[in-house]
Amino acid sequence: MIDLQFDTKKLQQILGPLHGFPKQVDKAARSAIRRAAPAMAKEAGVQIKGHSFLQGGAIRAAITKPLYRAEGAGLSAEVRVASKPLAMDRFRLLPRKVTARKGVRSTNWQVPGYQIGPNEPVRTIKAHGGKSKGFVIRRGGKLYLMQRRGKHLNRVFGYAVQYFAAFGVTHRAVEARAREIFEKRLEHEVHYQLGKLA
Repeated sequence: MIDLQFDTKKLQQILGPLHGFPKQVDKAARSAIRRAAPAMAKEAGVQIKGHSFLQGGAIRAAITKPLYRAEGAGLSAEVRVASKPLAMDRFRLLPRKVTARKGVRSTNWQVPGYQIGPNEPVRTIKAHGGKSKGFVIRRGGKLYLMQRRGKHLNRVFGYAVQYFAAFGVTHRAVEARAREIFEKRLEHEVHYQLGKLA
């Protein structure tokens, strides 16, 4: 979850022209926060895309409709990012080819790696707990990172979208963009409310 608190007391310089008109201050602030909340969701998607090798569809599905609240002098906006653990082959496979080769013993198969984002290390799936090392197969024209446990083949799952939303760099970028939109929109709304009072 990315939560952003706005305190209108800190924005008195922008709201100054509406001093003495509490209803108009409230209307201006509510309208500005309604515009800032969707900007948070959009920026969260941009940041996650930049720090992961996920496709846009998986990211958009994980970001909920932004929520905003206006309580007294305080305003807040919230964006939730949540998904189930994703298959590791939805990230970048290295090498991006089938490693489970017919006629070759599985112990001699190349161990594939995966990388979840451009600044993340390449990881491998090692044999442990009765599971084989990872290997890549092709089904229906797509590559899948698998493990064997006994006679069963299992797709390898791991990280969820919210892992990337928790990055400090993601939070800072989302907050900065939301504040920028909020302050610009608040200035516009103040001028609009002043025009209605004239």
